[in-house]
Amino acid sequence: MKKLSLVLISFLLCLAIDSSPGFSKDSLKVGALVPFTGRWGDSGRECARGLLDAGKWINQRGGIFGKNLEIILIDDSSQPAEFIAAFRKLNEADRILLLYLYSTETGLALLPHINLQRIPTLTSSFPVHLADTSKTPYLFSITPTPLDLTKIAMKFISERSDIKMRKPKVAFVSFPDPPGKYFLDEAKSYAKTLDLEIGPDIFIPDIASLKSPSLVLAPLKSYQPDFAYLHLTSKEAAAFLQEVRGMDLKTRWICSMRTFDETLSAFDGVLGVQPISPFGEDVPGMAEIKEGHQKWHPYDSHTLSYVEGWVTVKVMAEALGRSLPEQGFSRERVRMAFEGFKNYVVGGLLPPLNITAKDHRPSVESRIFIIKDGKLLRHSGFISAGR
Repeated sequence: MKKLSLVLISFLLCLAIDSSPGFSKDSLKVGALVPFTGRWGDSGRECARGLLDAGKWINQRGGIFGKNLEIILIDDSSQPAEFIAAFRKLNEADRILLLYLYSTETGLALLPHINLQRIPTLTSSFPVHLADTSKTPYLFSITPTPLDLTKIAMKFISERSDIKMRKPKVAFVSFPDPPGKYFLDEAKSYAKTLDLEIGPDIFIPDIASLKSPSLVLAPLKSYQPDFAYLHLTSKEAAAFLQEVRGMDLKTRWICSMRTFDETLSAFDGVLGVQPISPFGEDVPGMAEIKEGHQKWHPYDSHTLSYVEGWVTVKVMAEALGRSLPEQGFSRERVRMAFEGFKNYVVGGLLPPLNITAKDHRPSVESRIFIIKDGKLLRHSGFISAGR
């Protein structure tokens, strides 16, 4: 398995070299730290492929004002010494204009360095308190915060539940480290304002803990929630859902953005709050993704993490294109360009982006998807958590 992972990493790095024009005054450099192994390795590798393919697509169509987009992709090992060294290389040697971080944990650790070096940085997600631009003027995202997405899920449960004679019962299932639970208290308080009853928290340390499920799942069985909100990796969620299949539960499962993807396609009826379009969905922005897929690797399969990588590069390219290139590209102008996004539409691949100098959250909207016959299908229109 380790050998296979190394082969995949080498393949991705070769793609990065092949799809970039090299060090040149004619290129616009952006850095990307993405995990290829570990807890987020599966989705990270797919996201990286989407990043590189989108960069290739843009460059084959003239780049950005005639300049190629050079994506410098580095494996995020989640080891502080290594990702800090990678950050220093991207900042000092490569002089990137923009940085992308897949991992929220890495983003939090690098935040002081990002602020000091004034590098506009896109993360896959960030805690809601980091939307305060007085503390984090260079941090942006393309998706709503985990808290906003959880509020959307609770709003959906409150409005769509067919339970009328009592309060719907909700439990939260998450991993126990801070990124897995930092928003739970506020989310539960919000759920109570919607007249939902909140049960005990259920923390899953890792997949191995499900080998002794009685200790982990006993609170779930005794509480018998009507709905459970899953905030795990998709692989962990698949193992969890497989384990609870044998339990006498009437619970409906609704997943967070990071949990809900094609890995769960075997579990019909599972819901997900997901702002990113699954691969192949019938939206205008998917046309170029499918064309690139058909042209470069028609026999591969993709997930919505691939779409996330692609649309991330589209958003970065838009910010670079808006940053007054006639005056020369600069980090500060890229930051200002992000703050000028108003109802920016990316072909339906994301909710419309609205970013201001006072609030760097791109959106507070998401759709709910459902797994049906092994496919990820739209189950609702856009639902807003409100700003």
